[in-house]
Amino acid sequence: MGIRIQPLKIEVPENDPFKNDLLDRKDSVKVLTSIVGSIEGPCVLAVDAAWGTGKTTFLRMWMQYLRNDGFPVVYFNAWETDFAGDPFVVLSAELSEGLKPYANQGLITDLENASKEVIRRAIPGLIRVVTAGILDISPLIEKETGDALASYAKERLSNQKFREKLETTAKALAKAKGGKPLVVLIDELDRCRPSYAIELLEIAKHLFTVDDVVFVLSMDRSELMHSIKVLYGNDFGAEDYLRRFIDFDYRLPDPDRKAFVEALLRSVGIVEYLTTHSVYQAGDVLELLLLFGKSRLDLRTVAQAIHRLGLVLVSSPPTRSLFLLTLVFLSIMRTIDSHTYRRFIDGESTDQEVVETMFKISGFDTLRDTVVGNLVEALIIAVKRRLCLDETPAEDPPCPSKMPLYEQYEQYKELSKAEPKAELSNDPERAQSQERAREVMKHIEDIGDLESYTVKKAVEHLELLSADLIRK
Repeated sequence: MGIRIQPLKIEVPENDPFKNDLLDRKDSVKVLTSIVGSIEGPCVLAVDAAWGTGKTTFLRMWMQYLRNDGFPVVYFNAWETDFAGDPFVVLSAELSEGLKPYANQGLITDLENASKEVIRRAIPGLIRVVTAGILDISPLIEKETGDALASYAKERLSNQKFREKLETTAKALAKAKGGKPLVVLIDELDRCRPSYAIELLEIAKHLFTVDDVVFVLSMDRSELMHSIKVLYGNDFGAEDYLRRFIDFDYRLPDPDRKAFVEALLRSVGIVEYLTTHSVYQAGDVLELLLLFGKSRLDLRTVAQAIHRLGLVLVSSPPTRSLFLLTLVFLSIMRTIDSHTYRRFIDGESTDQEVVETMFKISGFDTLRDTVVGNLVEALIIAVKRRLCLDETPAEDPPCPSKMPLYEQYEQYKELSKAEPKAELSNDPERAQSQERAREVMKHIEDIGDLESYTVKKAVEHLELLSADLIRK
């Protein structure tokens, strides 16, 4: 079984844009399409969502849906061009390229000449300065049109002619498309260099008022505001600044994280692994895996963690029954709180400290006293005891200097042995603790004494330090 570390780009079929929609974005696409189709005149719409929550895939699905519905669409990834010196040269070139299919259909005249003219008008001044007017620059202008020299011509750039050509083009497209506006999707604005992102907005604003064009800015609004403050200072009114460009915004609804994780586990092959290898306590392993969806981490980080886990499984010895349970648990801890994970495996924290920390994490704070929550506690205690015992010589008492490191275990052991008392009905908190202790100790009994191999190998595999990862 081969595993990809970087997920494949999600396919968006032309005839079924939502076939691989893992985040249930279909309704959002339809709502926004209805809004865009109702707009008269120019408009700038911001699609806001946190980094790593599938904005690019959403835009690609929406782009295909718009095209299927007869809208003319141009897609522009700002982040992929932020190495360029002049955002307007890039934007004009991207618009020209994106509109070529409509020119080829005879719906509009080609915008390329207008784009070249923008660059052509910028270059002569630069070349004259460099050559002191000695050269005949006409052939050189033609040769250099569209190449890297354009990026140095920002100060002399004039966009009026291009703007006029875009107005004519948009009007012709709207007429040919039954009044539907040209939709320009600008993606990943928040990932650009701060200076490039702001320059792009400042220059593109001259096109934002063109009739029959709807600009869509895909962004993590908080990140973009951070970029603005990087340039203008923390006291600068970043929110008010953004309002200068945006007519209205749309916040993508929070995705169904459980459905996303389930689909990812299938696509990576982890579900198949659990089935074909007859994994011990496979149901518990799957319940643990679904905890990735409980965290508040961005989906990109969750996907990276699951793909890493999938890679590790390629070399996991299937005969070690408890290896996978421990591996998955440690992978989750490593992903949601790497600091706690490091302290845990390095023996710098007690099992009780880890338990308390884990159940304070957003998304995990509701898991205490649930079946899966009790399993997590049991694994924390069992793994901590194994790590502690491995550091103690065999002839010594169990971890004499480090007994406090598994103090949660000692507390639960005493609580679980205590007989239920009538007076506990007046102390519901203690009654709940006693019930939790019994459930956790049951899990620990099911887990049994973890082999040193189980824990050590889980850590080694997770950190990609195991020789098992070397293909024989």
